[in-house]
This record gives sequence, structure tokens and C-alpha cells, in this order.
Amino acid sequence: MTAQGPAHIIAAMSRIDRVAGRGIRERDRRLRTADRRRPSRRDIEAHDALIERLTKVHQVGFERIDWDKLEAEGPVVPTVARDAVSAVARQKLANYRPSLIDSLLGLEREKRRELTNKVVEAARADAELYGRAQAQAAAHNRMLALAADVRAMQAEAIAAVLKANGAAAALKEVVEGFRLYAEGKSRLIGQVDLWEHDALPDEAATSAGYTPIVDADRNQLQLDYASAVALRAAVEVLQAAPIPEVEIVVRVCRPGGLADADIEPVLHVKVSAAALAKLQLRKLDAAPTVVALGAQVDWKPSRGLAPIRIDDPGLMRLTAPRTAAA
Repeated sequence: MTAQGPAHIIAAMSRIDRVAGRGIRERDRRLRTADRRRPSRRDIEAHDALIERLTKVHQVGFERIDWDKLEAEGPVVPTVARDAVSAVARQKLANYRPSLIDSLLGLEREKRRELTNKVVEAARADAELYGRAQAQAAAHNRMLALAADVRAMQAEAIAAVLKANGAAAALKEVVEGFRLYAEGKSRLIGQVDLWEHDALPDEAATSAGYTPIVDADRNQLQLDYASAVALRAAVEVLQAAPIPEVEIVVRVCRPGGLADADIEPVLHVKVSAAALAKLQLRKLDAAPTVVALGAQVDWKPSRGLAPIRIDDPGLMRLTAPRTAAA
């Protein structure tokens, strides 16, 4: 079978960005002082939001795209009129006739101003409603154009769907890269690159101050993060691709590494659409869930994730880093 890929959903981090990121993090750590001010409420909320984003990104619903229904609907246009809201306001302004009281008390100008302001507000609402309807129609039509290639298991088409339906934007905040490989019409592999271990939070912001995160807790965070990302990637792929199962390979760059050859696999899991349909992901922790799904992972509290060996020849061939020729 001919392998396809990689089809990039989120472009991998460049050497320059990797070096720059490490430098910024190291600079920020050097600038920390023991007597710095206590974190503000905004700082605490930002820290809590980051931890939640890293460890609960998988807590979403699962609903597969109905490609039969989408193709049956065909091309669509926005279903909202451009003046859906403002038509009534404009009619009220046009129909306004000052009453005797309005004329006697000099209220005509003020009432016309009020009606005009309502027309302006309604026009803004029209623009927002029509913009959303136009975006929805455009997304539908983009998906329709990709439907045949998605059914044919073209990796580029599936990647394009994930970009169109917002999956790329959702995952871009928590991963370095995300790409797809397809082998024939039955095997699909998602390859996700995590943030480096060095990029994970090493201190917590609380009302009592900034508290260092001990190594064991930080390593637990890395496992929870890797598991959550793996599940979310599987959800997004299986919502778009009409296949029963997807394989997710999670990788991380080893300390000091820069090239793609320095990014090593640390988690491999096969996730089926049937399992996702039964699981209530919004209520589940990520790490126990991927373990229950039979994930291959090597993790210890004392050192976090370690590289794993994937013996599947097809998987190795599809996902092995490309090294420069000697």
C-alpha cells in the first residue's frame, strides 16, 4: 500500500522557535526573585486556566460528521437575511408620525433620534448574524468540496477538514505540531508533538504566593497532558474521518534536541470511534482513560515520560523522523 503524509494540521516547531522559546523561559526563570509581589487574581486565574487547558483539552463531546447528509444537502447559502433584525427597526422609523403631544412638547427630534439609534444597533446585529451564517455556509461548502477525498482517505483532505472545523485552532494552543499519515483506506495515524518538558509550568500561582511544583507533580502533569492531547487528537480525527479507528503517536523533543530526529515517541494508543461514543469524556481524567484503552507508554513519577519502542514496521516507517543523508 502507498503511504500518504505527512499532511500537516499544525506545522511543526522550527529550530529557531525552539531555541528562542528555551531562551525566553530560561531568562524568565533567572529574573524571578524571592521577594516578588504575590500573584494577582488575574495571574492565579491564568495559571489555573493553563493547567486546565493542558490536562482537560480532551473533555469535549464526540459527534461524527454525517458525510451522507452533508453531500445530500449540497452547496448552501447563508440562511439569514442581511436585514433580519434591522428591517423592523427601519420600518418603525419610516412609519413614525409625531403625535400632537410630541409636537406640543417638542419631542419629535428626540424620538427620531431614538428610533435612528435602534436602527444602527439593529444593523450591527444584522452584520454579526449574517457574518456567522456566512461563515457556517462557507465551512459547509468547504467540507462538501473535500467529501470525496475524505471518503477516499486522502490525508491532505482530512487535514483540511480539521483546519476548517476548528480542530487545528483548538489544539494549536497546547501542542507544537500535529500531522496525519494514511496507509491505504483503513489505517490513519495522527502524530502529535508535545511541548517540551521544560515548557511545562514549574511553579503554581496561588493566593499564598508562587509555589515551586515538585518534580513528581510536574511529571504527573506531563503524563496527564500527553494523555489529554492524545484523546483530543483522536476525537478530532474520528469526527472527520469515516474510519472505525485511529492511531495516535505522541512525541516530545528530548532535552537539548533541535532536529526532528530528536523528537521521540512517548505514547502510542489506538482509539476507536465506538469507544469514544460510549465514553463520557467530559467527566473522565485523561491518563486512566488512555491506559484503559491499552496505550503503550513508559512513565514514572521520578522521571516522567520516557521514549518507547514501537515495533510495528508500518508505524515505524510512517512516523520515523527523517534524518539528513550522510
